[in-house]
Amino acid sequence: MKPPVFLTGATGFLGMEVLARLLEAGERDVIALVRPGADTSADERLDAVLAQLWRDPEPYRDRVRAVAGDVTRPGLGIDPATRAALAEEVGAVLHCAASISFDLPLDEARAINVEGTREVIGFARECKTLGRLERFLHVSTAYVSGKHGGTFGEGELDAGQDFRNTYEQTKWEAEHVVLEADDLAPAIARPSIVMGESDTGWTPAFNVLYWPLRAFSRGLFDEIPALPAAHVDIVPVDYVADALVHLLDSDQGGVFNLVAGRDAPFANDLVELVCDRFGRPRPAVVPAVADDAGDDHGAVYLPYFDMDILFDDARARATLEPAGIRAPRLGEYFDTLIDYAEAVRWGKRTMSREEARERLTRAPA
Repeated sequence: MKPPVFLTGATGFLGMEVLARLLEAGERDVIALVRPGADTSADERLDAVLAQLWRDPEPYRDRVRAVAGDVTRPGLGIDPATRAALAEEVGAVLHCAASISFDLPLDEARAINVEGTREVIGFARECKTLGRLERFLHVSTAYVSGKHGGTFGEGELDAGQDFRNTYEQTKWEAEHVVLEADDLAPAIARPSIVMGESDTGWTPAFNVLYWPLRAFSRGLFDEIPALPAAHVDIVPVDYVADALVHLLDSDQGGVFNLVAGRDAPFANDLVELVCDRFGRPRPAVVPAVADDAGDDHGAVYLPYFDMDILFDDARARATLEPAGIRAPRLGEYFDTLIDYAEAVRWGKRTMSREEARERLTRAPA
């Protein structure tokens, strides 16, 4: 067995997928940093996550343990004795935890995404000093690019860009913090827009593009605010999770753009996919108007249809494709995403990841 991985963000969508892969592979135990709820312990929250993954989580339960803590607290909120004992056994740190809210005040977003990252780095350094840490992997976002136009590569970070929201800005700031920790030889993964699994459509979180897709299916858009020739970079969560698990075992540092890149559909192509799926006439595609997105919380995602950017992922492809890890084109799994969304009424009913897989085997040929 490889030494355990210390995982933050295990209660989030991407973290759950990574957790599932690590436990199913059986090569590492997982130590999950879990923030207790007002009325729930860290163990109870972890049990709830496992129940979303498997109908019977028992075969995996003894290979993952929850450590109560919080990335926003000094020392991650872990008492010194427990922290030192953990540091002696952890072999890798995978930092997935973040606030993905686009409208948090800047100071609140910084407390989670920037200072939280700084606290995780502090723990990783302790692991390296006291134990056998071999890998530090930080999950960022491709949208550290902000409003930069043109191609944005894996070697770029400072391009004089402005940002659409505090999420983008604080993830950009967090990358600077990670890059300063060169003693850890960090690796940084930058996913783009992450949707459900490509094979089952499974997701427990109906945010990001699900809101505008659902709104369009109900006929709420007469116009689509987008640049017709803009790339809309979408990847399935299984690609990102597979990539992260692979990168955990790599010795390569630096940045990896986990994106569709040149295979990302143009906004026009995405509109065609949506129209064909929902049997609706093609709406007008018009330029977005700043500050004209309305009050609905889902409107914060509309600017991502209106971006003049292409993410270069040459380095990620060179590393991942020999291992058989590649993002499928959206057209190959778009119907699967919508089939699942409709089956669970866009998140109004629950279905475990395992049940979503079983659903495929029951589907008529």
